[in-house]
Amino acid sequence: MTTMTRSIVFLVSLLVLPAFLFAQQVPLPGMIRTTDYLWNPALAGHPGEWGAHANYQQSWLGFEGAPITALVGGTVNWKKQNMALAGDILFDQTGPLRFTGLSVAYKYQLNPGFLDDDDRISFGILGTLGQRRYDGTQAKVSDQIDPLLTGEAGGQFDFNAGAGILYRTVADDDVDESHFFVGLAASQLIPNSLSFNDVSPYSNRVHGNAVLGWRTANYLYFDNTFWLNYANPSLFNLGYQFRVENPDAFWAGLNLNSSLNFGLETGVILDGSWANADQFRIGALASYNVGSSGSNQGFSIAANFELVKLF
Repeated sequence: MTTMTRSIVFLVSLLVLPAFLFAQQVPLPGMIRTTDYLWNPALAGHPGEWGAHANYQQSWLGFEGAPITALVGGTVNWKKQNMALAGDILFDQTGPLRFTGLSVAYKYQLNPGFLDDDDRISFGILGTLGQRRYDGTQAKVSDQIDPLLTGEAGGQFDFNAGAGILYRTVADDDVDESHFFVGLAASQLIPNSLSFNDVSPYSNRVHGNAVLGWRTANYLYFDNTFWLNYANPSLFNLGYQFRVENPDAFWAGLNLNSSLNFGLETGVILDGSWANADQFRIGALASYNVGSSGSNQGFSIAANFELVKLF
């Protein structure tokens, strides 16, 4: 089989595989940043030797019971061994449902030589262990004798898993060069149901996502990224992000998706030598739904703090 034939077969196989969505509230995916492994574990370990981060996301400001997500974690990349690890302590609350747990991802990569001699194909697995807790006093239901309104709180521990694949035309230490990438991931592979007060108000299904993007690099980086989040034919979301970055000073981005959310992202890149790192990145994102329901939802905001030790 020729190199060109192998390349075509490989890319077609990626595009025809099913894509699924990650259901839990997690920081919005961007251009190969450290928390993107929560969407696709094959992204674990980017973008340097190691990184540490903290994220906070508040959706629909002013809306009672709106989703809140916070996480603290880090990544490490063993270049010579072609491996990486990433992990986060997670807290997520949406109305009466709260999750506190730990996610850990492992990545292994190969040099297949499909489209470039220095390309990489990464395989990742993700495991999440935590407690889901349901508080009936915070439930909003139309039937006042609904069993979910017992006023009792209940919780249970559960475990879930995810897997992903990513192809990039450059190695990990060359992501500052122009390149192309494409990936697929699936999460919530283990079916779970939440059973509180003899009822099961929540259950999960297999979800996942697909990502496609490219970087044009010179003095500035220009990134274009597309995310497809899919649950079923009537529940999916397509997002696009444009990002420009000066690797020594700042970045800014524009986020759009098919749910009519419009977001602006910006951040500064500072010296991280005080923590034995190369960069200290501080970023913020504000989004708003420009559809007819936007005024009811209000703004959503996110903040990110990150230390990065580059290759």
